[in-house]
Amino acid sequence: MLSGAALLLLASPLLAPQLLAFPYSTETEIGTIRSERALDPAMVRHSVSTVKERMASTPLASANEQRPIFVTDGGWRWHWLATTSSGALAITRPLTDAVVVNATDPVEGTIPALGAKRSLGSVLAHEFTHGLIRRRFGILKSQTFPTWKVEGYSDYVAGESTLSDEQAAALERDGTDHPALPYYHGRRRVAAILAGNGGSVEQLFNAEN
Repeated sequence: MLSGAALLLLASPLLAPQLLAFPYSTETEIGTIRSERALDPAMVRHSVSTVKERMASTPLASANEQRPIFVTDGGWRWHWLATTSSGALAITRPLTDAVVVNATDPVEGTIPALGAKRSLGSVLAHEFTHGLIRRRFGILKSQTFPTWKVEGYSDYVAGESTLSDEQAAALERDGTDHPALPYYHGRRRVAAILAGNGGSVEQLFNAEN
């Protein structure tokens, strides 16, 4: 029979990533950032500023959004916490607000993304937005939304895409089924819809498409 400690460790990917004993911890305006390596203070300040700026751009956010944040080096902690999503840039879980980030450069604040790089601030804003969607529309309903809406809106709020227009066009010319293309097209589609409906996020998600 498993002990209580063993059960907690097994549950940590879903409920309590801090049980994996991240060595470093920094208190910020967007929540406590725990990390495997010491993070450059200037990079942290810039990332926090980016998240606050991007949260101010969505009506789904409250004035002071905070989440527990876990920044990994892409090693065993990431693979343990990400489980089947280890190829992602970052993850959030429906039952917790925790954001876990894949291999992050502690000075540059960048995460490798399919041959490119994404900024930590943008990736955090993307993951915060997943939580905002679940909070506003409910966990169950949010699971029924099309991927292009959820990921497209999250990248729209983040203000950054993995692919540039030129990269996306080149991939499509070559017929390459790149995993970042649905995110790229989702963001563009979301932007067009919001431009046409006066910026109503409610209409975006409640529309039958």
